[in-house]
Amino acid sequence: MTLRMGTARRSTTWTLAVAVALALAVPAGAVAGEPRPSGGERSEGVDVRTAATEGSAFAERLEGEYVDPDRVYSTDVRWWLGDASHTDETLLEEIQRLYDAGFRGVELCMQDDSVAADKTYAYGSPMWEHKWNLMMNKLLDLGMSVYLTSGTNWATSNVPGMDPTSQSAMQNLTLGTGTVGAGERLVRLPMPDEGSMHPGARLVTAYAYRVVEGDTVDPDSYIDLSGRVSQGADAWEQKLDWTAPGDGTYRVFGIWTQGTFQTSEPSAELAYTTNYFDERGVEALKEFWEQHYLSDPKLAAKIKEGDVQLFMDSLEIHPGGGSEFEGPTSKAAQFTFWSEDMAEQFERRKGYDITPYLFLVRGTKANVYDPYHDVSKTGIYKLDGDENRRQQIINDFQDVQTQLYRERMLQPLKEWLDSVGIETRAQISYGKPFEISEPSMDVDYPEAENFNQYNQVDIFRLWTGAAKLENKVLSTETGAQMPAYSGTAQKNLQDAYSAYAAGFQRVIWHVWAADYGYGNHDWPGYVPFGFGGQPLPGFFRYLGASNPDLRDYDEFNAHLGRVQQLLQTGEARTDVGFVNQDWFQGVRFGGGTGNDNSQMNWQLAHQGVYYRSTELQDNGYTYDYFSPRFLFDDDVHFDKKTKTIEKAGYKALVLYQDWLDLDAAKRIRDWAKKGLKVVILEDAGSRTPFNDGKDRQLRKVMDQLKRLDTVRTASVADLPEGGYFSSDPGGYDDDVLEQLRDLGVEPYSGYAEPNLQLLTQTRQDADGNQYVFAYNYDDGSYLDKSHKESVRNAEVGDSIATEIVQDGEFVPYSIDAWTGEVTELADYRWEDGKTIVPIELDHNNIKLLAFEKVDRERLHVSDTNAEIAFATDDGVVVRAKQSGRVTTELSNGKTHQDQVTVPAPYDITDWDLTVDSWRPNARSGDLVRTETIDGVTTENRKTSTDITEIDVKLDKLKPWDQIPEIGQAVSGTGRYEATFDWDGDSASGAHLDFGDEFESTMEVWINGEKVGGEVSTNPTKVRRDVGGTVDDGTGTRIPLVGEDLHTGGVSWTDPVVDVSNYLVDGENEIVIEYSSVLANVQLDRGIVEPTENRSGWWGYDQEYLSFGPRQAKLVPFVDLEYAR
Repeated sequence: MTLRMGTARRSTTWTLAVAVALALAVPAGAVAGEPRPSGGERSEGVDVRTAATEGSAFAERLEGEYVDPDRVYSTDVRWWLGDASHTDETLLEEIQRLYDAGFRGVELCMQDDSVAADKTYAYGSPMWEHKWNLMMNKLLDLGMSVYLTSGTNWATSNVPGMDPTSQSAMQNLTLGTGTVGAGERLVRLPMPDEGSMHPGARLVTAYAYRVVEGDTVDPDSYIDLSGRVSQGADAWEQKLDWTAPGDGTYRVFGIWTQGTFQTSEPSAELAYTTNYFDERGVEALKEFWEQHYLSDPKLAAKIKEGDVQLFMDSLEIHPGGGSEFEGPTSKAAQFTFWSEDMAEQFERRKGYDITPYLFLVRGTKANVYDPYHDVSKTGIYKLDGDENRRQQIINDFQDVQTQLYRERMLQPLKEWLDSVGIETRAQISYGKPFEISEPSMDVDYPEAENFNQYNQVDIFRLWTGAAKLENKVLSTETGAQMPAYSGTAQKNLQDAYSAYAAGFQRVIWHVWAADYGYGNHDWPGYVPFGFGGQPLPGFFRYLGASNPDLRDYDEFNAHLGRVQQLLQTGEARTDVGFVNQDWFQGVRFGGGTGNDNSQMNWQLAHQGVYYRSTELQDNGYTYDYFSPRFLFDDDVHFDKKTKTIEKAGYKALVLYQDWLDLDAAKRIRDWAKKGLKVVILEDAGSRTPFNDGKDRQLRKVMDQLKRLDTVRTASVADLPEGGYFSSDPGGYDDDVLEQLRDLGVEPYSGYAEPNLQLLTQTRQDADGNQYVFAYNYDDGSYLDKSHKESVRNAEVGDSIATEIVQDGEFVPYSIDAWTGEVTELADYRWEDGKTIVPIELDHNNIKLLAFEKVDRERLHVSDTNAEIAFATDDGVVVRAKQSGRVTTELSNGKTHQDQVTVPAPYDITDWDLTVDSWRPNARSGDLVRTETIDGVTTENRKTSTDITEIDVKLDKLKPWDQIPEIGQAVSGTGRYEATFDWDGDSASGAHLDFGDEFESTMEVWINGEKVGGEVSTNPTKVRRDVGGTVDDGTGTRIPLVGEDLHTGGVSWTDPVVDVSNYLVDGENEIVIEYSSVLANVQLDRGIVEPTENRSGWWGYDQEYLSFGPRQAKLVPFVDLEYAR
């Protein structure tokens, strides 16, 4: 055994493997009596200052990737711009900030500045072309990525000046209807209401059905009226001479097609939505882009060499009329989308004529407020005695629309853009009655957004299956729900971690805004979003220079860059796939804070949303949802050797929906014969979703499937009263887990025992090494609202200590997500072909683990009462934080018992604190920039920040709201300075603990060195200047120069850091640079009001925050090394 003593100055280069985070460069120790290894043996000591283990090639590679991660793994940001009304200098200044903040790329999205004239500044204007070309060129010159929306604003693909009556523009079906009594005569078709009718319409069909009751009709009473009508003054006037039969009242339906006339703003001329169901829509977009974005050969060349993407937001197309956010049924006469040949396409694909049934589609819609929404809940008209057929016909229609959207919009769009060096990224399907996973096949990067998914892992899973099966990077628009001025780093990380825990791999932040603006300039900065011509400063959270914590965005991106790099490594290893096919998939916009099962925080109540049990999740199984059509995707196959579905690694499928299409059932049966494990829940697969008459064939295939040795059936003990897919509570107790275990299906990354706090995702590289992301998502604050008694009675605290059980024999490593330092762990064991590793994790914290696939065991610790254990090149080290006897058993059979003395923890005291309090200048818009381009003069303004210094002396650290000179009304930055003594002979090293509760961001410097990071030398992050000068708003020219980006720093979610490498014997100097958010000053000014659970999001409060670190306590430790 070796006691490691003394203090070594930190090297200017990163040490290998275990040498970095855990003070392996620090041989030190002080003991009450000389330690004696058990058995009378004495270990030989070694100097391990830069020791690397025999597996250091793997560790070296990891550190080479994670210490200073490439910008390509950083998060992205959406930038809302007010028309093209920002001056060139304003745009270039913001680009410098965006580069210095470490973002990978920027999504350029135009918003409507209510003061800027559309003809001059909006989408399609010469000024827009100039500004967008300027930004694209500069971003690409800096090596950043550029993302362009598919039109103005974000909602649709749109083109200014397009003819809305042409087939290049979106078309709809519009319904006119009325009733005719028995034997009564009808002389013209009933027309829609006047506001629903546009020029260029054409009659599609007309017919009548006998009314049984209300909106229910007799399906066998169909009467075709199309051949009996003649056009009058225009297409809307259709003359008719028809007498209804005498057997009852008849409802007459007239159905026309016309342009939707949907526009997006701002635009220099009306920008109409392109047709998503006819390739002429893509051609119109292509023509517009070739005239503008791609017309400059130099820029086109940069685009081809750079990283440029077209982005399509959530599908906010609509047939016309109505609201995207109304209830489960639409009342609008314009009731669905259409194309000239959609009826022919339908019959070719489905084998029957859809026109007699088009009236059934009227009123059907998706519902973003209700995750339990489905086809049974939507639509106006019913078929008497045949509800199942009604649903199947509607599913058929929406299935055809989904395929046409894919084939005529997404696929040709991708093919064209890929040819010019642009990739496609799109938010997939939610909010519209399309299948929710299949369009992921047709874009380069699929995406969702957390605002509509309420950070619920079970809702996120609707997208993760598709991305994993095709091994595509899956992104999420994140942060739109954030309270305007309370978006701390901790809340931002909670959003990101929640998405990562489901399998998302990339975050696009909502939303950046410029400092200077055209139409408004109230402090703290420009507000690009408004309503009714007025900006709404408290509605969204804006990232950028208006925030004190801007200076720490580079560390924020370095941290999340490491996480995203791990989650993009290799291929997913996910345990179970749930076959899920739904064209009216509900999600949850609006959150939920109580115990109403239709709108609550199901994740924190430990209730599934779609698959209702969380037992799989609580036992470490990961799973996703995906359409059965992926089983026929060219990128997806069943691996006969591993018995997994690739590229996701699924070891089993679970069928849980009552419908399943016949071809999918056959494919699953065939794979099950080859070894695929399948669990069938209750009556899953008992009918087809389509009007294809194949239910009997399906039952036969399902019977064959159930008889296979690789298949089990499962049941639900507590079915909800309204059915498994209703919003009624229940469905939480099933035996799917037991059946999977009976089939021998174990998780890739399981737990030693079930828990209610951990979520994981696992990746695997080509060499079989695995990488695990683990997240503690629950602090127990919501358990009392659960519908499960076991959850209400559970005891869940802020932290969890358990074990990760990795399926396979590996050597485990820890990757510090805040510094990138890699440590080979020594406290683990191999049992029955599995690697078992202890894990301890506080709430809202993550751990990154790497598992090196090896052929033989290395020396490690079998058992110890020390705090942690890690490996060195010559043995293992255990670390003690308390005095006493340390007992350690090694895997070579040796046991060591050593008495150690560890100095007591102590606070750093006698602090000088200077707080810069941020407040607005008394004169609004006091800073001014002006430019003139092609005769157009543009003025931007900004209200400057008045900074008041507050100097305070503190004995011990405490938050600002507990310091009388500062109080709770202050936001801004703080600089803390102190000195402290360190005895380098008393311990091996020390951690610096800033306390359990911490808000916002900070950087820490000891003896002039930044703790946890250095200046980045990664070529994608080195300091770069945008160049030139800009007006500072007073007429003074200042150079536009960049700042250094740093590789890492102190964790902001668990601010305890090993500072051993920064300490010197004797006196040490410490500086803390702290940055707050603006919550407190804006609450004090009355700009926003205190709001609990804003937007219905549990725990997302607009409130006064407790700024500043609460303590700075040095916690010494002693390391003991045992040689091999």
